[in-house]
Amino acid sequence: MSAPLLPPQHGAGAPQNASAPPQDGSAPPREESAATAMFYRMSAERLRVRCLWSGLALALSALVPYEVAYGHGVFVWSVLPELAPAAQVAALAPAIAGLWLLFLGARTERRAGLLIERPTSRAIAVLAAFVAVNVAVWIGRRSSAWDMLPLPDSLLTRPAPFLAVFAFTAAGVVLRFHARARRGGSALLVASVAAALVFYLWPSRGEIPAQTIARAAVLVATLPDARFQLGYGMVLLFVLGPLAIALLGLAYVRRVPRREHPGLAIAAVWAMPGLMLLFVYRAFLSGGWGVEAGAVAFFALLLAAVVAALASAIEVLALGVMVPEAELEPGIGASAGGARPIVAAGAAAASVAALLGALLVLGRPAPKGVDWRLGASTAEWDKVYGELVPSWERARIARDAHARDAQGTGAEAQVLTKARSREMLAVARAQPDGKDVAAALATLAGQVDDLELSGRAFGRLVAEANDAARRAGLGYYLDASVHLGVSADGATRRFYTTPYRVKEVHAYRVGDDRFATLLVEPMTGERRVHLGFSRDQDPFALVLGSEVRSYAERFDQEGATCHAAAGAAAGANAGALARCDAALAKLRERLGSTLERAVLAGTERHELQHQIDGPHLPLPPAVTELLAGFSDEAQDRVSRELSAYIAEMTAGDAPPQLTLVHLFPFGVVARGGAEHRVATLVLETLSGKKLRFGAREVDPETYAQAFEEQVSRGDDELREAARRGYREHFGVDLQKPARE
Repeated sequence: MSAPLLPPQHGAGAPQNASAPPQDGSAPPREESAATAMFYRMSAERLRVRCLWSGLALALSALVPYEVAYGHGVFVWSVLPELAPAAQVAALAPAIAGLWLLFLGARTERRAGLLIERPTSRAIAVLAAFVAVNVAVWIGRRSSAWDMLPLPDSLLTRPAPFLAVFAFTAAGVVLRFHARARRGGSALLVASVAAALVFYLWPSRGEIPAQTIARAAVLVATLPDARFQLGYGMVLLFVLGPLAIALLGLAYVRRVPRREHPGLAIAAVWAMPGLMLLFVYRAFLSGGWGVEAGAVAFFALLLAAVVAALASAIEVLALGVMVPEAELEPGIGASAGGARPIVAAGAAAASVAALLGALLVLGRPAPKGVDWRLGASTAEWDKVYGELVPSWERARIARDAHARDAQGTGAEAQVLTKARSREMLAVARAQPDGKDVAAALATLAGQVDDLELSGRAFGRLVAEANDAARRAGLGYYLDASVHLGVSADGATRRFYTTPYRVKEVHAYRVGDDRFATLLVEPMTGERRVHLGFSRDQDPFALVLGSEVRSYAERFDQEGATCHAAAGAAAGANAGALARCDAALAKLRERLGSTLERAVLAGTERHELQHQIDGPHLPLPPAVTELLAGFSDEAQDRVSRELSAYIAEMTAGDAPPQLTLVHLFPFGVVARGGAEHRVATLVLETLSGKKLRFGAREVDPETYAQAFEEQVSRGDDELREAARRGYREHFGVDLQKPARE
């Protein structure tokens, strides 16, 4: 309401004779109680209306693109089968909360609510809904990180303290207008500042957000062009918005606003959405309107709807807690139907706790480690995995492409795929130990033809085939990979399987946890660029013996040099690379025939560390500083590779100098990529020197000198330095795996 409900202010701004309840414990003046009851009715009705439009906005969020890829919107229903159960709940949580708010806001001619009539109980139900959404998103994020498809960034930010700042401020300044609620209003305004401090000072991804903002402010001030300063200044203004709103709210901690709904309450709801819409308008003027800009516009309106509903719920709850029910008008207070506030609070707490428990169970990652007793290979099984599976795979991919490109019925490709599948299954079923494996392959072949099969379902089908082979003691492994893309018709998925022969299975224990690595050889001649690889959704890491062997052979050649690894950029860095060549020659002479074993040991320790770390490895401050402004994905990749390369340097059967020589060309020649940044950070950590000038550029001569100093150290000394570096970056000691 724009007009004041109480008499004009006097002196310091407090209504005459109404600044505080009587000190002798007697009942407050009748006029004051009537005003409080009227304010409560207005706040209750405002909450009910806001439940309707906030719920509608949240429910419609399911129609907004889940994420944007290649300029196309990917909608939640097209990726929902890809997600783990906990991540599915997280993806749908905002829309489900919207339906709940719509239900809370609905009323009939005789009832003030379909289920909950008491305003205070309705406020509790609204707040519980938003708590539940935050719980679902937090657990869903952690769960999806272990799977093939993570949740998008739009669901991963920390919304709770961000929203709390605006909701507390909007509710606090409104409550400060009314005599019976001023103390609660002041508490909310102080809580808003506390929420802002949490938002800015609570470490996120290894760095306090305030540090990131300060760095961005310096960047804006030093930009050479005023247009860039204006653009980045708008971004900085948006980031500083919560702090500005919270500090403005402090002005009302001891002062009474002149209106029942002051301008700050309106700004707390609409200021940030307005800034977001300015970005959308700017994109529209520059011709950049598209699905992404449309999604930002919707989320701006959604932000206003959510803050408005939260603020109203806090207003109503504060009055319900601070004012006895007997003072509230009949029909709103004690005589209202529906659940009493204490019952609603208990039901809300129990519901949120039950949701938390269920999602924690659903979101648990699969256990690591595997018991795999390998039997002898046979010519028949070699034929199945090395010839018939790839033949069926090629026919299936051809049929899949034919069907997706709408090139007729594809009957010939379909017949060929079925024939290859029957041949593969016939040989597998004929083996005495092939019953379970053949059944798993039959299920895979039967379901993978479905063009709408999800990537997660595909990974599960391949995992079941691998598990059947493990139980039968067969040394064969199918690696599943899913290529996601976007076409004019929506999201597309291409499924691939690569067969490997399992040569050895190595089991490890780290503390109370078990892990495993598989030493494998490709059965179809495909070559990978990596010596090994590890996927979080798999229970083990893979080390490719063929690639290890090839790498060692190239390394062992008399003419092998770091110049060759540097490629076309070697000439400009000849002096620095010469130091690497000298270290390489010494290593080659020292290792001799044990070179391949050393490469294998280092690679295995590297991939095993990826399994130990998982997707939730803390982000070191050095990575945050080096990659300020980069995507979370880029920062996580460097963090995980830094951990793995440092762990590789501690392998007992591989000299740590081998890792330094491997990384050296990346550090000198490359100007980007995870290996370049890891090479720089590793040498800076070991040497204790800054090897960069500016933000990210490496000085080749300084870098080469630091490399020469470190590569000359003894093995044990270098391993211990690596362990100290790990503790410096990640805050914990590097655990040593014990071979079982």
